[in-house]
Amino acid sequence: MEWWLIRHGLTSWNVDRRYQGHSDVELLPNEKHGLEALSRKLKGVPFSAIYCSDLLRCRQTLKYVLPDLDTKGVHYDSRLREMNFGEWEGKTYDMLKDIPLYCSWIDQPKCYTPSGGESWQQFEGRVNEIYCELRDISLNSNDPVLIVTHGGVISMMATFMNSGSNFWEAARVEPGEVMKVTVPAISR
Repeated sequence: MEWWLIRHGLTSWNVDRRYQGHSDVELLPNEKHGLEALSRKLKGVPFSAIYCSDLLRCRQTLKYVLPDLDTKGVHYDSRLREMNFGEWEGKTYDMLKDIPLYCSWIDQPKCYTPSGGESWQQFEGRVNEIYCELRDISLNSNDPVLIVTHGGVISMMATFMNSGSNFWEAARVEPGEVMKVTVPAISR
């Protein structure tokens, strides 16, 4: 079972190193050009299913990398969203570094929750749910599944595929890049 995991293209918040989370930030105006190489790589690949985060930056990425795609067959799913950073969204590390809760979360993200945001356990559970669903769907096809999502979701899925791996070291996919993975039939 092969998955092609695409991290959405570049946004102004990526450039500014702002937490995006559930904020619906659009791609940079010239990002269509930046995604052309990825578009060429995907051309003609017979994906058995296409899943995409429902946030604008992912929907735009999908449109740019597969411009001829009939989107009626695309499964837009909110479970593929980035972690919800609550009140920290739109802010940078420098804006947050003096807030005690933020410092505690940086050191121990599984023990603290961003104000108004999602706990680590909620994020992990949400991603695990869609991961298991996609894994089961993939069992019925020899063709790859395309998933357009966010960096945190890709890292979380990588930890599920590689039992014992560390979230922060499991996968590093830059905006607009694809990671091809073979998904174990049974994991998690």
